[in-house]
Amino acid sequence: MMKFTPGLLHKKLSQWKGKQWYHQRFDGSPYLLQLVGEGEILEERRKLGCHNYVHYCWFEKGKADWYIEWGDIKRIYTTIIEAGKKYPNISKTLMKNWKNDEEAFYDACKKVEATDLTKLGEEELLSLHDWFVDIVITRNSSSSIIDGFALGTDTIIAEMIKKAYEASDLPKTVKFTEVFSLLTAPVHLSFINEAEVALLKVAVAVKKDHLFREKLLEEHQKKYFWIHNNYIDAHVLEVQYFNEELEQLLSLNIDLNEEITKIEQTPTINKQEKKELMKKLPLTNELKMLLEVSEDFTHWQDERKRATFWTSYYATLILDEIGRRVHIPSRLIKFASPREIAMVLAGRLSKEELEQRYENCVFYWDIEGHDCVTGKEADTVRDAILDKIDFSDVDDFRGLTASMGRVMGTVKVLHSATEAYKVEKGDILVAVMTRPDYVPAMKLAAAIVTDEGGITCHAAIVARELHIPCIIGTKIATKVLKDGMKVEVNADHGWVKVLR
Repeated sequence: MMKFTPGLLHKKLSQWKGKQWYHQRFDGSPYLLQLVGEGEILEERRKLGCHNYVHYCWFEKGKADWYIEWGDIKRIYTTIIEAGKKYPNISKTLMKNWKNDEEAFYDACKKVEATDLTKLGEEELLSLHDWFVDIVITRNSSSSIIDGFALGTDTIIAEMIKKAYEASDLPKTVKFTEVFSLLTAPVHLSFINEAEVALLKVAVAVKKDHLFREKLLEEHQKKYFWIHNNYIDAHVLEVQYFNEELEQLLSLNIDLNEEITKIEQTPTINKQEKKELMKKLPLTNELKMLLEVSEDFTHWQDERKRATFWTSYYATLILDEIGRRVHIPSRLIKFASPREIAMVLAGRLSKEELEQRYENCVFYWDIEGHDCVTGKEADTVRDAILDKIDFSDVDDFRGLTASMGRVMGTVKVLHSATEAYKVEKGDILVAVMTRPDYVPAMKLAAAIVTDEGGITCHAAIVARELHIPCIIGTKIATKVLKDGMKVEVNADHGWVKVLR
């Protein structure tokens, strides 16, 4: 169990000054992110050599900036690559092992749902909470390997594919970006598309007999109420939300069955086209292995995200009950770590302290424990670690093509899903990374550009499904681009240009 260790952050600060950091930005809380961070440093991960030594996370009014040291990422992807050379089915083995943890997790969710939390004594409630937390951390421990692999191998895979492309006999009309996009395309239906297909099938049934409408919508809601959750909020989607989506579908002049077939068959088509393309390319055994691992991890990542959103909901049920007893909203309690919940219940971690953390705090996790500082102290830590760079003169930059195409449009920078309302039809959506609660905005966008993310990331998967241009891993898009700027996104060549 990771202990809260005051002073640990400052003890470690000098060790990480000047390090290179991978950065994500999203809606988040210390509680839910520690369930990931603690999992990544468990003994089981250390035995594999696929653990992280350190995480920093800055929180400001529900926004989270998550930093992982690049040295950790390199060690993880190097370990996976070396293991893959010896055991070509390494990804399937890892996923199979995770399945047991996944099943235990979903069983735990059912137990929480079936328990009348209001009737539990304090010790019983805390015991249930700690049991659930340990199951979630175990589940996260194995699956978070995905990130280290995906983030570190993108460039390696791209370079290998380029060498194979240049040595091939493919017609010159076939672009490298086209080859790269197809070889890295997902071959499984994402849960977002799964939910979309399910609603389309409801629409088909309702068209035949509207009397079943209410029942079908209720069943759909029970299955997909969680799809807009994130690392801080459990956004329970009600029947009315899906009813409005259904109304929109029914108003469209489209063949619903044709749309279902198109979405369901896309992964199969991708897989077949990928297979045929691979026959035409001089691929090394190492590249074949990396592509297979990447393909498996793309699916695994989506399944992990599904479980993460379930975690948000079922953890919130428990925290709601704790909050009711101590008169603190569960959203504030999420600014305690899971290992501090006993302190919250006992009144040793006050509402005022949690409010300070919500406003501005830094959390640090490593093998020795975790620590938190707030206010000016948090600002000092941020300034000590991160270098400030001026990007005002940058007019163009590059990234990795995730989905091909070339468009011009108006920039809308999203720092969290709460800003999704800014995106209008034809805008260029810019973010550090995207997450499933960005999807409504992504459907309106003409293109997507991100700072971070790999070929298995959410932005890459969704952009391919939507058939819109997408450039990932630019590192600087949110620093260079501002709302209202006009830009050209050329995903055929992997660059973004500011139109002055």
